[in-house]
Amino acid sequence: MGEIAFPLKELMLSFRTMMIYQAKQGVFMKKTVATMFCGIIAMSACATLSADPRFYADLGFGYSVLESMPEADGFSDFFGVIPVGDATSTANNYGGRLAAGLMWDTEARLAYGVEVAAAYYGVDKYSNDASSVEMNYYGIELLGVAQLNIDKVMLIGKVGVTDEQLHPTKSNINNSGLTDSQEILPEVGAGIAYALTPNFQVGVTYYHTFGNTVTFDSSSDVQNLPSVDMTLLEVKYLS
Repeated sequence: MGEIAFPLKELMLSFRTMMIYQAKQGVFMKKTVATMFCGIIAMSACATLSADPRFYADLGFGYSVLESMPEADGFSDFFGVIPVGDATSTANNYGGRLAAGLMWDTEARLAYGVEVAAAYYGVDKYSNDASSVEMNYYGIELLGVAQLNIDKVMLIGKVGVTDEQLHPTKSNINNSGLTDSQEILPEVGAGIAYALTPNFQVGVTYYHTFGNTVTFDSSSDVQNLPSVDMTLLEVKYLS
């Protein structure tokens, strides 16, 4: 069984946008680097197992829900702001994901692979007439992939971890109880795709991260990372 050259350059280019964002925000943290490094090492190790894996890039956009987020009633008290008008909460419910990985076909209908992705999970905004805070959530994901090929239809399962991250934006708030945070959390995914050509696929995939309840009860509770449900329309290119 021959070895192949691992496409490190292509993967690093895929991560470039996320790295630039993290650097600008001042949160290019050790955990993020470690997660990306582990993904590259895992792919490199798998690349020696087969003579002809296929490199792929996957772009998805769709609907995202942040589960177990705080009620708006506790906003003014927690942040110590003047309760000017009623506090409200809004969510954008948009998510997106950019992935890169390697896929191996077998003589049977089963294919398997591994991928690393940069994901945007969404934002919840809390505000009254004078102050506001936006709780933005992102993730760096490392997932194993199993795929059942039935003619041009693919049934896909994924399991792994995400380095979920909170990056809040505050307006007219001096309280430091809400800051950047991150945590490694389990993640699963399931989807279906259709091969338009040997190199292009379109499909729908559902992702779920297993997080915790977020409340305004204490500084530790508000730093929790929530569970995320995402359903994305995805376009995949395979080499």
